[in-house]
Amino acid sequence: MIRHPLNMPMYPDSKKNKHIFIMAGEASGEAYGARLVKAARAMDPDLRFSGVGGQAMAAAGVDLLYPASSLTVMGLTGVLLNLVHIWKVLKNLEAHLQATRPDLVVLIDFAGFNFRLAAIAKKLDLKVLYYVSPKIWAWRTGRARKLSRLADHLAVLFPFEKDFYARTAPELPVTFVGHPILDEEADDNLPDLPARVCPPGKTLIGLLPGSRRTEISRLMPVLMGAARIIKSEYPEAVFALPLAPGLTRDEITPHLDPSLPLTLLDGQARQVMTGSRILLIASGTATLQATLAAVPMIVIYKFSRINAALARRLIKVKYASMTNLILGYELLPELLQEEATPDKLAAAALSLLRDERRRQAMITGMKQARRLLGGPGASRRAAQLALNMITGYN
Repeated sequence: MIRHPLNMPMYPDSKKNKHIFIMAGEASGEAYGARLVKAARAMDPDLRFSGVGGQAMAAAGVDLLYPASSLTVMGLTGVLLNLVHIWKVLKNLEAHLQATRPDLVVLIDFAGFNFRLAAIAKKLDLKVLYYVSPKIWAWRTGRARKLSRLADHLAVLFPFEKDFYARTAPELPVTFVGHPILDEEADDNLPDLPARVCPPGKTLIGLLPGSRRTEISRLMPVLMGAARIIKSEYPEAVFALPLAPGLTRDEITPHLDPSLPLTLLDGQARQVMTGSRILLIASGTATLQATLAAVPMIVIYKFSRINAALARRLIKVKYASMTNLILGYELLPELLQEEATPDKLAAAALSLLRDERRRQAMITGMKQARRLLGGPGASRRAAQLALNMITGYN
């Protein structure tokens, strides 16, 4: 149940009922937040949580003030169109923090919003743990110093991030906790995909267009156009599209081509990944999930023209996908902006489908990227860091 921030309960000021406010604004951050909450509650069942997130965080026991989906906008234009709503949410969250004075504020990625919320928390003299570094190592690197003034501690997912902050903001305490995506493999065994998704004799190709509505509108025409070309040249191809958290069937169905042998699934992204021969995938967290599953893929992405122009001027890294950044070379083909066309995507996919030696080389590279990510337990390590910050233990 989502409650209005000003109607949230006043948590008693006792050592037995510590209160953590946790903020996640996107699907990936919401999943990390839910895992952190579960891990923290396993260590201290009396912890109370309030915050912003989605269904997974609510199921983990967070009293939700707002759904994360109400804040998920993309780029400068999206922010401008939702400015009034964002400002109201910030003011209400400030009132909540002031009224309840949580023992710790945990902010997960989502820099455009969370930097402002961190400033509010520091003004109220609240401890702030920033979990998941914003990608300021890719652009606007000067914001590392700003983050050092806003957060008491930073928990990062990648080892190169710790090195980056040691160079650019050495006064900021940083802990490499590893990537929570590795914790997913500790879950129960996942059921197989239904046989109808990939009948005998067919080859499954997974389509993952992202979790944001703006990504869907820009990438689905590219994916559908490429799928038509692939099907015409590779008749055994069939397709599956797992619906990302926060999206509904009504939002994705208008973009589908009914002439294609395509199955739309509610979730089941990991099953689609492991069951596919190749993936056509939006740059984002899903590329890391596919890397862990060692499934060859082609990465695509498109910004709006305004945001693309800004990105070209500001972005300082060579690659869009995290797997390529971890490895330091382009293992996964990337088709970005003007390169992300149906023809080019289909050509890259058909080449990968037909070249087994190339597929195996890509699988070998993904296994190397996995080794660099560290082992499972990131959520537990992040939760322990949060509890240490509450108790003052370092």
